[in-house]
Amino acid sequence: MDDGAGLVEATPVELALAAHEASFDHLLKLVGDGGLGDHDDLGLVAVLQRVERLRNRHALLDHALVAEGEARRLPETLTQRSMAGVLTSALRLSRGEAARRVRAAEQLGSRRSVTGEPLAPLRPALAAAQEAGDASPEQVDVCLRALATVDHRGFDPVEVSAAEELLAGFVVAFAPKPLADLARQVVERVDPDGTLPADEVDAERRHLTLRTARDGMCVGEFRLTPTLGAKLKAVLSPLAAPRNSVVGEVDGRSVTEVDPRHHGQRLHDALENVCDRLLRSGTLPDSGGTPTSVIVTVGLDELQQRTGTGVTSDGNRLSAAAVADLVEQSVVHPVVVEAKGVVLSMGRTSRLATPGQTMALIARDGGCSFPGCEHPPEWCERHHVVAWVDGGRTDLDNLTLLCRYHHRQFLARGWTCRMIERLPTWTPPRWVDPQQRPLRNTRITTRHLVC
Repeated sequence: MDDGAGLVEATPVELALAAHEASFDHLLKLVGDGGLGDHDDLGLVAVLQRVERLRNRHALLDHALVAEGEARRLPETLTQRSMAGVLTSALRLSRGEAARRVRAAEQLGSRRSVTGEPLAPLRPALAAAQEAGDASPEQVDVCLRALATVDHRGFDPVEVSAAEELLAGFVVAFAPKPLADLARQVVERVDPDGTLPADEVDAERRHLTLRTARDGMCVGEFRLTPTLGAKLKAVLSPLAAPRNSVVGEVDGRSVTEVDPRHHGQRLHDALENVCDRLLRSGTLPDSGGTPTSVIVTVGLDELQQRTGTGVTSDGNRLSAAAVADLVEQSVVHPVVVEAKGVVLSMGRTSRLATPGQTMALIARDGGCSFPGCEHPPEWCERHHVVAWVDGGRTDLDNLTLLCRYHHRQFLARGWTCRMIERLPTWTPPRWVDPQQRPLRNTRITTRHLVC
């Protein structure tokens, strides 16, 4: 608060943070300057354990801060879809890490009823383990993900609570990988309570997740309903049959080469075959204003010489040779760029962007251009920077990609967009940044850095 002399007094939270930072700096100096010389090997292990318990307890701050942000409707204020989006944008976290922190806060943080009365955490046993410093955020997330598969209709809440207590005991003794194996065994023993027919239980438990691993491979997991499982097997089985081929003839007899692929590889190739056929069929609904497509940006020289890589719309990298194979069976939308990688103007007189312009926008923006948003181009709409009704042209220098949420919300929240160096740049409202410093989506910045 203002003390009358123009100075702002630090809040208790700010004072506590300053004291914590000072204590940390002092501890770091002690450790770095040989302060551990008084500890034998077992003493050093004890220090490591105390530091780890302290690190684990820092997650309690995350829980409280996320809950406060939710109570203040901070995502709405900052034009983000959720608190995970706030954390991703404000703290430069990955989407996975931001989601993990929000998930933990929702399950382990303190709560209040609609009348303001304090409520126990949804996962009290795990919350107690983390408050004691015995459970790391990674261990907690392993347990929460496992419990989420059985904590819904059709499962006995008492059994789920018992499973949580069992897992909370395991976190003291097991690292994340063996803990995940134990968690899987624990939840497999939580049986439906019989209040729902089997088909409804299956429907509740269905899921499919996909993500890109560090090596570029796509990994995930799924739990399919019996009906979908039967359909998928029926589709893949004939395409996954071994393909033996005749490679020659010896003494009048054909020599056959046995298919070298194992069963899992044949199923993989069968699924790719299905996707190729579906993409070629032209029967899929449009996405982002263009027919459903595999969108890859690659330099012409790299494509012709089969060197380097191309980048898909979700940031995955494909070898130039793999892109060339796609080109052989695809409709190609050439996009001409200048030295900085900025797409050249492709002015049109129509209000709606053409498919070619949309492809050029995808090559330039790579997805929603709003700062901090990571939605891919398939989920985006075309936006006129200067509105069409205000005389704005349907030209690449006046268009950008926006996801549906930001397309509907940015203006009401006080954000404005303009083109700087032919790239979409956003100005926040004064209540977000009093200096209104221009912002650009980091994806767009990195795509157009001059090497």
